[in-house]
Amino acid sequence: MDDHFDIAILGAGPAGLMAGIEAYHPDNKVVVLEKMRKPALKLRISGKGRCNITNEESFDSFLNRFGKKGRFLKFAFSNFFNHDLLDYLHDLNVPTKLERGGRYFPQSDRATDIVDAFVEKLGQLKIPIVTQAHVTKLTKDSAGRFVIDMIHSGKPKSVTADQVCITTGGLSYPATGSTGEGYFMAQEFGHTVTDTTPSLVPVLTAGDTARKVQGVSLRNVTVSVWSENKKVTEMFGEMMFMRKGITGPIILTLSELLVSMLDQGKKVDIQIDLKPALDHKKLDQRLLREISQRSKQSFKNMLKTLLPRKMIALFLEILEIDPEKELHQVTGEERKRLRMLLKEFPMQVIGHDSYDHAIVTSGGVSLKEIDPLSMQSRLTENLYFAGEVMDVNGETGGYNLTSSWSTAHLAGRTMRDTFMKRNQ
Repeated sequence: MDDHFDIAILGAGPAGLMAGIEAYHPDNKVVVLEKMRKPALKLRISGKGRCNITNEESFDSFLNRFGKKGRFLKFAFSNFFNHDLLDYLHDLNVPTKLERGGRYFPQSDRATDIVDAFVEKLGQLKIPIVTQAHVTKLTKDSAGRFVIDMIHSGKPKSVTADQVCITTGGLSYPATGSTGEGYFMAQEFGHTVTDTTPSLVPVLTAGDTARKVQGVSLRNVTVSVWSENKKVTEMFGEMMFMRKGITGPIILTLSELLVSMLDQGKKVDIQIDLKPALDHKKLDQRLLREISQRSKQSFKNMLKTLLPRKMIALFLEILEIDPEKELHQVTGEERKRLRMLLKEFPMQVIGHDSYDHAIVTSGGVSLKEIDPLSMQSRLTENLYFAGEVMDVNGETGGYNLTSSWSTAHLAGRTMRDTFMKRNQ
């Protein structure tokens, strides 16, 4: 490895690989440093190994998926958005496909194809990805160059660089290398790191309800969040029961709010509306119709028309109604209990899974201290950030990967342009 580079990228995840390619100029020396044995380990397992690349949503709707922090991404997305990313991947010989929910995946269903394509492109540009290079310290020398101290293949090593981009990710899936080093590097240069918590993370629920229906997936349901008998918010979509709690797209999206409420010491309850297309009155009319038309059938048989098979036993247990009871014997009070359970299935949220199972990290380097037009630090010249290390995270559905690639595309090109101006 050389001792000096024009541009050093710290971290070879999706943001680091993109920043490395976009920083390229025939006359500059770029290096990508990665502490793990392989680049982009987290990207390789994203989307259960399939990689939800991006989403089809419109520009404004896409930004809204990041809440108030979406404003920070406006310029980056204006320059490199979802279809630009798809074209970019197609140019790298990674064809994509559109699936339900506006989500794009590699046509091959292999996230590794994306990693391989980026790595191959860097190789064509003769930009080295130095693996097993664990950066331990980032400082500046008297000449204004960055000094990067690392342990490379078990031995101490230092290199210098004129420009540095930190793309080390957050704290989620630490086994893939995301262990927060970028936060400490940023703090050494005076940056604020906002409180970090797991986000897009499964949540844990009280009792053994989840265990009894473990593996059941629900589509087209509405989950509402409650605290102190007041509804905080609700979301429509898909969810799934796990052994100790719940997960799935709407739960992961709501998890940042749920984690925050728990951290504030609030009691957090959710209600699952299994029949959101029907209000209470219409659902009751449907139940009456079922009872009238199937009066000699058992209560258990009627539940088969209303619920996933694996939830029937749980409903019978909660309702305490004889499964063999004929429908014409079902009382009005029993019918009401069934209706309420279908519309307001209760669960109490008591915790959340660890960073080991969080898709992204909430929190990170403060956006107030990063220029959104360049991704350069407002505090230190020639220091850049991209991807999850920053305090910007969105909902599940391809939004966060797009953010990583877009911010890295902007950071890489800004560093390249800065190099060109200096050498004109």
